[in-house]
Amino acid sequence: MQGFAQKKKLLHDQSYDKKWLHLGFTLGTNQMNYRIFPDSSLLYTGLADSVYHVEAHGTMGINLGIISEIKLGEYLALRFLPGLLFGQRDLVYQMRKEDSPRFEPTLKEYRMKISSIYIDAPLLLKYKAQRINNYRPYLVGGMALRYDLDTRRIAKDNDDYSINQRPLDYFYEFGFGVDFFFVYFKLATEFKYSFGIKNILVQEPTEYCTVMDGLKSRMFILSFHFE
Repeated sequence: MQGFAQKKKLLHDQSYDKKWLHLGFTLGTNQMNYRIFPDSSLLYTGLADSVYHVEAHGTMGINLGIISEIKLGEYLALRFLPGLLFGQRDLVYQMRKEDSPRFEPTLKEYRMKISSIYIDAPLLLKYKAQRINNYRPYLVGGMALRYDLDTRRIAKDNDDYSINQRPLDYFYEFGFGVDFFFVYFKLATEFKYSFGIKNILVQEPTEYCTVMDGLKSRMFILSFHFE
């Protein structure tokens, strides 16, 4: 009786993991948002003046950058991915209309648009699993330094007052992805969460600021890495 042997798949770019340095570029999308630390006036209706509620709404943006990766071992690599992040976050305020009673108010909505252009400088460790045919899962984690170039333009995008925020921020990040090996290049799909460490809100004596004790950034980033 003739046996049947399992056909082995052709492995693409088998020398890739032997190289100590990899370069490439990345394209993707992001969703920027805020974590709001409310003041006590938002927790107790009787303390509210004109703002009764505020929440953050994220919108979709784009990101692009370059990739440099140094091999540290068979399963570990150090990655530096400088680039730009374009996006917007909205602060939506529920505010009491003028001449409306404080305890039974008639509310109106004010949407504050806050756009951002970040210079992005993440430094990450990449832990790779064993390669399976032509794909290889991995985990990433590390820190990122970001500077917002668009903080001075926020006031131009809104009809009423806009908050001010500090342009420099620090983030810790973690995520996962999969490397796909093709004949002439490698493509990775990566999902990453990014959490701001600093309070970026510049406190000012206005109704839009005093209802918040702090404001921190957070992001979800989907990237497609070409190497």
